[in-house]
Amino acid sequence: MAESCHYHSSADASWQCRPCHRKYCGQCIPGSSANYHALGPECPLCRNPVEYIGASNNARPFWQMGLFYFHYALKPGPLIVIALAAGASLLISELGLLAIVALVAIIALVSRYNLLVIERLASGELEAPAFTGALDGNSAPLLLKVVGMILVAGFVGFKLLPFGVGVFAVYVFILSVLAPAAMIVLALEHSLRAAINPLKLLQFTLIIGWPYWLLWLTTSAISAAPNLLLGVVAAKLPDWAIGPVVAATTTYFYTVTSAMMGYICLSRQQKLGIVAEPDEDSAYMEEEQFNRARALAEAQVLMRESDFKAARQALVDGLRRYPNDEALNERYYRLLLATQDTKALQELGPHILEKFVLFNRSHKAAELYLATKPAPPIKKPEIRHALAQILYQQHKHQLAAQLLINLHKENYPQLDAAYLLLAQVYMDGLNREDLAGKLLQFIKQKFPDSPLSSQVDSLWKVLNSAEDIS
Repeated sequence: MAESCHYHSSADASWQCRPCHRKYCGQCIPGSSANYHALGPECPLCRNPVEYIGASNNARPFWQMGLFYFHYALKPGPLIVIALAAGASLLISELGLLAIVALVAIIALVSRYNLLVIERLASGELEAPAFTGALDGNSAPLLLKVVGMILVAGFVGFKLLPFGVGVFAVYVFILSVLAPAAMIVLALEHSLRAAINPLKLLQFTLIIGWPYWLLWLTTSAISAAPNLLLGVVAAKLPDWAIGPVVAATTTYFYTVTSAMMGYICLSRQQKLGIVAEPDEDSAYMEEEQFNRARALAEAQVLMRESDFKAARQALVDGLRRYPNDEALNERYYRLLLATQDTKALQELGPHILEKFVLFNRSHKAAELYLATKPAPPIKKPEIRHALAQILYQQHKHQLAAQLLINLHKENYPQLDAAYLLLAQVYMDGLNREDLAGKLLQFIKQKFPDSPLSSQVDSLWKVLNSAEDIS
């Protein structure tokens, strides 16, 4: 089961800081390594480099990926290797003495490619590598190391023969059990010494745990598949086709077992100490977007850790660069609320609320205004009007009225609209029809050509009809 981010329980962790014992998601540590330049992503708490764990943490259990392995071996890269193996088997019979050289070359190429499959999957790369990846000059050295593993195993078996058939049978069983571990270690470390070290291989199996036994059983069964298949179809094939069929099926199932070995390493990536790289292309952010996201993320982490001073500094730094960023302004306002910084709320609150009104986010401004105790002093009439409109819609009539009273002293160009709203507040929420009537008369006198005249007349009729009824 995937481990969750320490700060976002619904998100899978992508990074971890070992010193802080914290796991982070992509929201806590946004962007890619390229966004952080040479230093790479770092922990918001201790500033040490963090380790990418996203690939292994998001990986499904090894035993739930059955179809994946068989589909994997049918991707373009593996199919090219399979085709080369089949084609080479046709040509070998025509090459005479060169057949041995050609056979060794194709075995080396197939072995290199499948070791590359293990290596890439272990690092979290789920797409099969391109065929050209095997043409890196390591085919021959790795083949020699595979041959070296076989020779060492054979030599030890030869030395055990004098001890009886029982001892030799136990040795053969142990060899078969450790064979997948040996191939994985060779793929990851490119070291013959490590691949034949029994203690190293035993440690590897213990780290993998019981899924290793499932790996051994499945790879053993799949490795036997080419012989079983050949026994079924050999009589139905012409002689010239047997070689290519054997080569193709053997290579295909070799790739399937390699994919299994690589994926089981992916599922235990952290325990095996495998360093993975994130998908840089999908995670990379443009500089401005990244800087904003990072300031928000660091502030949130620091706030959750109650380091409000550092969180405030992170937000201040972000706001200096992007003073009109909506998310940064909201996070900063909420930090002031969380720390109950009354002085800052009274001084800075009105300016931040004004920004939200200008962002056309009056509802957010009203939400923050209501959360502030005591309410910040709003002096600009247009901001008071905008807040009052939202508060009226939310049935906060008393607060709406307080914001609209005495606006005629502010030389506000939309005073007719503001006082029409105030009249509605008095009528609908405060039962002050007398004050509502005075406001409507004021609008009629001061703004005879107001575009709101029809609304004023309608409200006046409603007011008069209510008085007649009473």
